[in-house]
Amino acid sequence: MKKITLLGSIVVLLLFTCVVKAQDRKPFHIIPLVPVAGQDVKFTYDNSLTSLADEETICGTVYYWENLRWRAEDLKLVKNDTAWEATCRVPKNCALVSCKFYAGDKKDTGGRSTYTTMTFNKNGQNLPTAYMAWGMLRNKTLESLPEYCDEDAYIDDEVMRFWLNQQLLKDPGARKYVFYYAAKLLNKMMPGEKHEQMLGDVDFILNLPDVDEETLLKALEVAKNIVKDSTKAAAVETRILKDYPNGILARDQEIWRIFRIMDADAKAPELDAFLKRFPTEKFKDIETETSSMYLGKIFQAVVYQPIIKKNDYSFLYKYLHDVPHLCLLTFYWHMVQVPLNTNQRTPEQVLPFAKVIYNEVMTRPQAGADQVYSEREWKDYLLTRGKDMILKHAFVLDATGSSAEALELMEEIKGKYNFKSAEYNNQYVRLLEKNGYQSMVIPMIVASVREDAVTPEMLEILRKDYVKQHKNDKDFEAYVSSLKSQEKQQELQKHLQETMINEDIELFAMEDLDGKKVDLSKMEGKIIVLDFWATWCAPCKASLPGMQMAVNKYKNDPNVAFFFISTMETAANFKEQIRKFMKEHNYTLQVLCDNVNPKTKKQSAVYDTYCKAFKFSGIPHKMIIDGNGKLRWSIGGYMGSPSALAEEMNLMIEMLKAE
Repeated sequence: MKKITLLGSIVVLLLFTCVVKAQDRKPFHIIPLVPVAGQDVKFTYDNSLTSLADEETICGTVYYWENLRWRAEDLKLVKNDTAWEATCRVPKNCALVSCKFYAGDKKDTGGRSTYTTMTFNKNGQNLPTAYMAWGMLRNKTLESLPEYCDEDAYIDDEVMRFWLNQQLLKDPGARKYVFYYAAKLLNKMMPGEKHEQMLGDVDFILNLPDVDEETLLKALEVAKNIVKDSTKAAAVETRILKDYPNGILARDQEIWRIFRIMDADAKAPELDAFLKRFPTEKFKDIETETSSMYLGKIFQAVVYQPIIKKNDYSFLYKYLHDVPHLCLLTFYWHMVQVPLNTNQRTPEQVLPFAKVIYNEVMTRPQAGADQVYSEREWKDYLLTRGKDMILKHAFVLDATGSSAEALELMEEIKGKYNFKSAEYNNQYVRLLEKNGYQSMVIPMIVASVREDAVTPEMLEILRKDYVKQHKNDKDFEAYVSSLKSQEKQQELQKHLQETMINEDIELFAMEDLDGKKVDLSKMEGKIIVLDFWATWCAPCKASLPGMQMAVNKYKNDPNVAFFFISTMETAANFKEQIRKFMKEHNYTLQVLCDNVNPKTKKQSAVYDTYCKAFKFSGIPHKMIIDGNGKLRWSIGGYMGSPSALAEEMNLMIEMLKAE
């Protein structure tokens, strides 16, 4: 019977937390103790001995290191009397196995020792790259599995160097795959040194008779970016293009060439030729710095051009399966979210391509680096990265008659927003009502109020419910205030106090929509709130519900005045557009029109003056001036919650009143 090597036995003892006396209790065990690649292995996990002790349901992921990359699978855990168990087949080329257990956002990877083991072949030998991988798992310079290790599990670069040397001692043929990681490590430890050794490794790779392109590309990176030897780099590049004329490097060079073509129409035939020469399926597991930076932009240029010129979406359907996966989120943003947010398209108009982009994002199989996520983790990753797309897609489905399907999508991303998005909360409440879940509406609104993420519509529903119970709304505002976290209110007030300023400001006269002049300099003693906005600015318009809430609160206060400065408008009939917009949304906001800048001839004189004086740019932008004519607060942007914005206005105004 073959014996396991001495070094292999030592490593097993180092890695396993379960190598203890039978009577000792440890949370993690592997059976058999020495797992063989290509055979079954059983993991047992007793969460009562870990940081997950209070969790009733445990999930798990197993990571396999094979072919110089990690691949993840979900563990099918079953609870027995004392522990969770799962049985898996270790891939035949797997050199290292790691496990992670989690419940919600809490995870357990074994602390300092980790839940990791090397595997062996049937002759009791470690598989290639095992020692190197064991080090890389726990080293920040060469980290191969980000966010796996606890902080105390990490090893420094000197220890990592030890494990690379162990790999070379164990496997004399390991130089082929160790050289690249050794060069990166040494370059970090001793910048500018060991170049002769590194170039020797590059020559070693070049002299190999049959070497794969990915190894040659690593040699190119060492020569070009670490040693910075242009002659050697050119030699490696020549070898790669000779051996692999339709390979990764050739593809990158074509991507860079096509990207630099300025004419978007001229890019289309070049892209077709590119995809014929470099089929997407062949390169689905390959992602380089060049492809990640530029390939998606090429598709954007080719697909967007006919849409902009002719409202022609045919290229979207043609290239849908070739577009880099997460670039599709950008497609959805530009083709669905932006047109809807700016009222350039209706939900009915965007529905066809909204569906195909959404389905491609959510159903495309994992490939390449994405395989570091298990199936369950990948779905969660998509929900996290794509939550804004999913939120807007639910809106489109609801608006086009599929409210039940829309609610299902909203349920999937509910935990991603966790009551903190007013847009999500408002849409979810509407869908609950539409789908007959009336009993869930008020609890949802109350939870949203606690996070200060509600809309005027939600507050009106809550007010009606309050009146139904109390016969009047006399103490409604006090009730709403009682729902909010006092600690958060104090934190917000402290933050606002820290952002307060006290600067001189020139106040101007402007005309309202009817041509009547309003002179802000004549309003001494009043607290003045200015909100710079435009009809073409989606965030500006999104912030107006919150500002209307603030206006409503102070509508009877003669010492507080709100003015909404329409600036940088380009349409000749912008005043008519504003009137229509205000009427459609039942806004009672006093709009003033920015003056024309005599130098630029644009309608932005006041805005331009303030931008220069107070060093800001962009709209929406809000400014608060105290009764002494001093600028006390100046802030841009909109964070998405009407109630939070109204609360900010309220706190600022009340602080100024109290001075």
